[in-house]
Amino acid sequence: MTGAVPREYVDAMWRMLQLADPQDFVIATGKTHALQDFVARAFAEVNLDWRDHVGSDPALMRPSDVAVSRADPRLAAQQLGWTAQTDMPHVVQRMVASEQARVRQETPR
Repeated sequence: MTGAVPREYVDAMWRMLQLADPQDFVIATGKTHALQDFVARAFAEVNLDWRDHVGSDPALMRPSDVAVSRADPRLAAQQLGWTAQTDMPHVVQRMVASEQARVRQETPR
């Protein structure tokens, strides 16, 4: 995930709805992060080293997998005045905190 938090997406959608003519926009940060960085950050949020819990088998990698995927949100910035405000580490932090809160609510005391 290289995206913004839901509030930012709703703002982008609202801005799109204000246009006279519909257009397609990419709503993203425009920054590239390796999946490994995302996973490492998520595990770090719970004080774990991802390498102790995640394995990878090169034989399972597909030749069609995209090596680098990067979204280009420039049109949204130009046409809508929208740019992402939340970076990947903070997105991960919020995702983990949300999941922890959900688990706490579901866990009997």
